[in-house]
Amino acid sequence: MYEPAQREESVPIAVQFLRRACLALDKDANVARREIRRALELLLDSVVRTPFDRPVQGLAAWQARGVVDHVLANLETPIRVEDLAAVTRLSKSHFSRAFKLSFRVSPHAYIVALRLSHARALLSDSNEQISQIAAACGFADQAHFSRVFHRSIGCAPGLWRRERRSHLINDPATPIENPPGTEALPHHRFEFPHLAGADDVAA
Repeated sequence: MYEPAQREESVPIAVQFLRRACLALDKDANVARREIRRALELLLDSVVRTPFDRPVQGLAAWQARGVVDHVLANLETPIRVEDLAAVTRLSKSHFSRAFKLSFRVSPHAYIVALRLSHARALLSDSNEQISQIAAACGFADQAHFSRVFHRSIGCAPGLWRRERRSHLINDPATPIENPPGTEALPHHRFEFPHLAGADDVAA
């Protein structure tokens, strides 16, 4: 139904799922299997490369990883550019330039992409209300989440969840990008939204 998401937004979330799977492996096999399935779906839904397996042009590898870890740990709260710059020990302006060289998008766009990636995982594999998912992923409210999701993914979060679950129930063995019966729905490339804003808030 939708084209694959960018690897840059999928890999960090998949790593978190795999870490949870390792912790749960000896205690709850069902939880471990669920987390592994989440990670597998994200990786299958992505492209081949990650920013960390090619020479970094802007940020050093430790800086890039530190930024990603900081964002993942604070997805539910506002994240400011100066907070990320402090992680890398760079000035705000230097950090923004180096980040874009490394990740090919602005810090704001990258954070939005990670928020949406996490939201899709929750939509796919939990029964939480959309308003709760919006809050857990750092969006101002459900309306804000729905606008950003629709602009980037191509449909409302509720519709995406229903189509996803319908496909997994009816034919779980086939790829998720093109569920049977959805050919009439438009394909949408996952885009990093560059949101204009005069303040310093990254997302």
